[in-house]
Amino acid sequence: MTAQQAAGAPRGARASKAPRLKGIACAFLLAIGLLVAGAATGIAYLSNPLGPWDHQAFDHVQLFAKIGLAFALLTAPVAALAVARRWLRPWWIVPCLVITMAAWGRLTVFFPAR
Repeated sequence: MTAQQAAGAPRGARASKAPRLKGIACAFLLAIGLLVAGAATGIAYLSNPLGPWDHQAFDHVQLFAKIGLAFALLTAPVAALAVARRWLRPWWIVPCLVITMAAWGRLTVFFPAR
């Protein structure tokens, strides 16, 4: 009999709370990062230059797409770690991939023509 069992504590009480707290912390970080990345990418798609002379709008599209891509790429390792350690479910990787591809697409394929 261990000291925990003698004290009356359930056998797996501490072991089951640690992964749950880590999952909650990762989910919070991912939610904040994905919200920022999604908002920046959304702004990049909603910003359209008035014409080839509108250099400021081109700069804004590029800036917000880069911010969205950076935040999506920063959240990807957190999502991969949390899923690999089974703190979160695998669907948490999907928003990371979608936002990363959307931001990358706005920087390359869907960048407004000058």
